[in-house]
Amino acid sequence: MKKTIIWSLATLMALLVLVQCKPNNEKPETIQTEEAVMENMDSHKVTVKEVLNANAYTYLLVTEGEKEYWMAIPKTEVTVGKTYTYEGGMEMKKFESKDLKRTFDSVYFVEGLTDPNPPTVTEKAIDPKTIAPKTQLAKGITLAKGGISLFDLYSTRDKLAGKTVILTGKVTKFMPEIMNKNWIHLQDGTSFNGFNDITITSLEKVKVDDIVTLKGTVVLNKDLGSGYKYDVLIEDATVVK
Repeated sequence: MKKTIIWSLATLMALLVLVQCKPNNEKPETIQTEEAVMENMDSHKVTVKEVLNANAYTYLLVTEGEKEYWMAIPKTEVTVGKTYTYEGGMEMKKFESKDLKRTFDSVYFVEGLTDPNPPTVTEKAIDPKTIAPKTQLAKGITLAKGGISLFDLYSTRDKLAGKTVILTGKVTKFMPEIMNKNWIHLQDGTSFNGFNDITITSLEKVKVDDIVTLKGTVVLNKDLGSGYKYDVLIEDATVVK
């Protein structure tokens, strides 16, 4: 049975930041906390009691057994009264939201929710290594001079560790000011062993659906804790004009 994973149109990634509804000319609110506590990677089953939608994230008051708490996910349509599951998460204690003009004792930032009762689809388990690679770039994407595709990146990643690469692709997710960095997800239409998306950290600001060229350093097997691990991560990227 294939689970339907609910994702934002705009991260986390792994680690999430609160962005409230604001006029377009204002800067997004960033997380300011007294303490951040990483949670172990485990599974949770929660029922949604209340929903607050902000500009880029959705805040949920949920119940889990006898426990009630607030959590935040990338902006998503969520049904009050429905039960979802999630894994991992990062707890922010004494989280102050200037836009909401309130301080939460605790908010759990989670990458996404899973609907445990999606439409039934019967399929065989697939070994990622048996997935045919895609080497053709998506329409509208052209590699910059000296650039490589995601197929090139993943298929030769061991040789590229620690080296600087140039990637061009469409921004599929942008999460600002998490751990003093912006987190970008990029795709170019190519893939290797099922990997068709790369996570990039940068101080640059981009928009979802923009086609951009970024230059950064290849890092392998990056473990940020709380279940967030990256086989390949591009760090400290800058925009190539």
